[in-house]
Amino acid sequence: MITLEQYFGPWWSHPDHNPWRSENAHKLLDACASLEKEMVADAVCFPENPITGNGVSGEHNGGFRTQSCPIGASHSAHKEGMAVDRYDPSGSIDAWLIAHPDALDRHGIYIEHPSATFKWSHWSIRAPGSGNHIFYP
Repeated sequence: MITLEQYFGPWWSHPDHNPWRSENAHKLLDACASLEKEMVADAVCFPENPITGNGVSGEHNGGFRTQSCPIGASHSAHKEGMAVDRYDPSGSIDAWLIAHPDALDRHGIYIEHPSATFKWSHWSIRAPGSGNHIFYP
């Protein structure tokens, strides 16, 4: 399970980490933990990223992103505390989610299609414009 501290990582003390974004992140991580628990019960493994030391993918920007981060659009789900990239080097997390789309609906999670997320799985509580739980960015 990813903690708030792990999600905000190096941006914990940044001014963009405000109470509203922290509340969003709390809701996100609760939904993630609930879905992860279901997946673990079905033998899905959640490896730790050797760079972050937890389940957040990337080096610094797989969790929260500041508004000045060049990755992603202004006010993207990552920049509002509503999305996280899960470390998924083998693609097994995304494969399970594609095979169980009803789980995404149950837990209120939206993922980018695995073809757009090599070695990570993008999870968000903010619905894309299409409203689809599996979408192309």
